[in-house]
Amino acid sequence: RSKLKLRTQEPANMGRVSSGALFLWIWLVAVLLDRGFEAFSNDGRVLAHSVGHDRAFTVLAAGNKRHCSLCSGVPQARRQRTTRIRRHESQKSLQGSVAVADPIEDWGELKRLFAKHRADNREATASLGMTIFLWVAGLASVHLSGGHWAAILFLGLSLIRCFIVFHDAAHLSFFEDGNSNRLLARILQWFVNYNYREWDRIHVSHHSHLGDETVKDNSLTVFFSEQQLAEFPWPLRLAHRVIRDPLLFFPLAGFFVFFINKPHIHGPQRVLVPLIVWCILGWQTFIGYLAAAWVAGALGVAAFHLQHGCNTPYRVADKSHRSHLDAAILGSTRIPLSFPLSLFSFGIEYHHVHHLDTRVPGYRIQRCDAEGLSRGFWRRVDTVSAGRAFRSLFHTQFEGSRRFIDENGVPPRFKSFWPYSALRLQDT
Repeated sequence: RSKLKLRTQEPANMGRVSSGALFLWIWLVAVLLDRGFEAFSNDGRVLAHSVGHDRAFTVLAAGNKRHCSLCSGVPQARRQRTTRIRRHESQKSLQGSVAVADPIEDWGELKRLFAKHRADNREATASLGMTIFLWVAGLASVHLSGGHWAAILFLGLSLIRCFIVFHDAAHLSFFEDGNSNRLLARILQWFVNYNYREWDRIHVSHHSHLGDETVKDNSLTVFFSEQQLAEFPWPLRLAHRVIRDPLLFFPLAGFFVFFINKPHIHGPQRVLVPLIVWCILGWQTFIGYLAAAWVAGALGVAAFHLQHGCNTPYRVADKSHRSHLDAAILGSTRIPLSFPLSLFSFGIEYHHVHHLDTRVPGYRIQRCDAEGLSRGFWRRVDTVSAGRAFRSLFHTQFEGSRRFIDENGVPPRFKSFWPYSALRLQDT
């Protein structure tokens, strides 16, 4: 009986030891990778190949959108690595906008700042190596732990980093040359459940028209105002209330975007890697990998929400009232994260810098933000604390009937559903 008792207790003890060892191993991997990346990074090199950027800037500053590669429908393969920013429009063109009349940002200084933080192949290679290592470590954790929740979370965070690297490559900003970026994006699309060409088509429009109420933006997560919802038939109001509840919306949206939506486009990217995992590592690791991808999708949608879903949003009536500079400065958040979360977020939390110039890669964006902060460039940027970020996750609708800046310059505001609003779970 004593032998039988010892044998029945042995698996439980092994489970406790393996869980503790797993936590310790994950922490050590994160620390070593972070320190190794800092030691390997090259902070002093300034890249000078910005001819395509300067040419696109000249076109945008002149207001010639017919020749602008952002708005003219030029295929991605033929597009130069163009800037996503133009000079602040005149006072007349911004009448009725929330933008201040005398902007404190100097585009010439911003341009020189961004030029110092362009892609560097040496840093890019080190960063890509760490991304691969994190993904392999996460998958190994899931396999060796039998699908432990901490391992699934670790792999999910690693997949988020993979997606942000894919995102930078699609912007042609991860490596110095466009062909290397396109090759990387075509490879990573199989690991992030999203077709490269479809992402490029949707995401370029997001950068080109953020804040323009007349252009559909597939990345935004607040859809209707309180007045619009009140005018809906009750079945639609009920459906929106259930589906858009923040406790359900982010998991459901993550599953829809990365597992269900447009199967004729994304189907191959969603099947290949999980199938290989199943064939090599077995069904249990396969289930764990799918769970981690779902976690990554839910957290990714929440990140999209926080990038443009904190009060006060930047929304204008049409393109004549829109300023690309204000869309980046006022419409994109800055949410500094500490290690180890910053290891997985890969700089996307400095979203204002990304919208000002997409050619600043994730492995340099934190240093770019820090330098801009020291020089006083971000005084109009919305820096969001952890508490505000948490409360902003509950934003589900525009307050009242206002969806964009009105003729008096009053901007819209986000609001939460009851009972979250009664619990003050909204950014005031």
